[in-house]
Amino acid sequence: MKRTPIILLTCLMLAACGSKKPAVTTTTTTQGTTTQPETQNPLDSYKSLIGNTFGAWKSLEASGSISIGGAKSLSSSMTMKMVRNKSIYISVRPMGIMEVAKLVITGDTLIVVDKIHKRYLCENVKLITSGIPADVSTVQDIFLGRAFLLGEGTYNSALASNFNLEESGDKLLLKPVEGEKDFDYEFAFDKALKLLSSTVKPRGGGKNDTYSVLYSNVKKTVAGNVPHDLKVSTVMNGSTVKLGLEYKSLKWNEAVKIDTSLPKGYERMSGSSLLNMLGGN
Repeated sequence: MKRTPIILLTCLMLAACGSKKPAVTTTTTTQGTTTQPETQNPLDSYKSLIGNTFGAWKSLEASGSISIGGAKSLSSSMTMKMVRNKSIYISVRPMGIMEVAKLVITGDTLIVVDKIHKRYLCENVKLITSGIPADVSTVQDIFLGRAFLLGEGTYNSALASNFNLEESGDKLLLKPVEGEKDFDYEFAFDKALKLLSSTVKPRGGGKNDTYSVLYSNVKKTVAGNVPHDLKVSTVMNGSTVKLGLEYKSLKWNEAVKIDTSLPKGYERMSGSSLLNMLGGN
């Protein structure tokens, strides 16, 4: 009895079982059908990891400082309260004592109250975002250093397919596959997945039409990574305005109440008067 064919057959079967076929992509052309190995973008895994840096939260109470620069300038202590997806309240308190002004955002409405001169402003929040269609959830993402998809909310793994991620030097740039109808925007992260900046630019607009935020001093909190220093640059009434926020303490998920009502007996001001209101004129 000859054993050579049996041994040869066994070796062939073992070789077939131990080999792995690479994933292939089938392409049909006018010359016929061809196959080629399927490749995966090595940056795709980062897209899910970025979403993991943004933790869940319900409410926030913060203390720190606020600065506003433009035609007039203002620097003061402040306290902030937020109820997720509902409202934002910033109280301006020089020396941490008496409230002289407050900023409230609810839905897509911005309210600024000047208590010294008994006047207030009530406008669409687009007034402070260079016309970008935003609501309270978008502004909360901006203030907490989170990527977002306009109209959809905070970036997460479920939204990852709506974004492209590319490498640019030592940065990772996260960009929506399809920008908003009239805007293009991106978020820049370092290789440790800490947000460095976000930029939104209207299509066809000039360089002064850019809304941008620079982030620094990113710290881990119970609600994920949160930059404790941010600098916003925006355009209002043709003038560049800069807003700075510095957080010194953050308290999460406690009972928070925010009064979003308009003040009684105050004079209503136009949007163009916002800087003068905050500057105390």
